Amino acid sequence: MTTTDAALLAASREAVLACFPLSRVSEAFFDDMLGVLPPAHIAGVPGFFFTEAVSEDIHAQFVHAGGRFYGGYVGLKDRTGLITHARIAAFDAAHPDAVELAWYPDACEEAAR
Repeated sequence: MTTTDAALLAASREAVLACFPLSRVSEAFFDDMLGVLPPAHIAGVPGFFFTEAVSEDIHAQFVHAGGRFYGGYVGLKDRTGLITHARIAAFDAAHPDAVELAWYPDACEEAAR
């Protein structure tokens, strides 16, 4: 793979991750995802992962914490982006009135809300 190919892959990977960043989701959305395919779990990581990859190593992760539900795309190769309780606390502090998504965002612009 050339340096240019690697840069393009990294750019497209970041674009996919940006389409569903850590977000507050509805309980119905969370429950629907829990029932679609058998959930995957990683020891020490909260919530579950949608077993089918969105792209390469990118999966949807869903977490129930503090009476709320959260979801987002995460890369499994780089675990710094996984949804953790610390990331949820930071998200809630920065977005006290976050829109609760009822389903995956239709576009990356919607995901940024």
